[in-house]
Amino acid sequence: ERDKDFSHHRRHYKEFRFDLTQIPHGEAVTAAEFRIYKDRSNSRFENETIQISIYQITKEYPNRDADLFLLDTRKAQASDVGWFVFDITVTSNHWVINPQNNLGLQLCAETGD
Repeated sequence: ERDKDFSHHRRHYKEFRFDLTQIPHGEAVTAAEFRIYKDRSNSRFENETIQISIYQITKEYPNRDADLFLLDTRKAQASDVGWFVFDITVTSNHWVINPQNNLGLQLCAETGD
């Protein structure tokens, strides 16, 4: 998604859910990756640093932000273009063994240093 209001010291996030119910009981995930493509940002932000973090959602609440577990973080320049690849094998196996804990991932992009 493009965010036209990508300004200094802002936090943007999106949640992703995965249906792993088709993986048979007793099977293990040997590899799982979350990939996201970063397009070039507006030229006025080209010198900005963006921190991209991926979190496992561990608990949801009706009236406040979810509890999160940080899986990985990357830094990039706003002018960078390309794929970010996050290894989520351990998290995926946890979800296969404990499907009630499969609350998805949260991808977070923050601007500013």
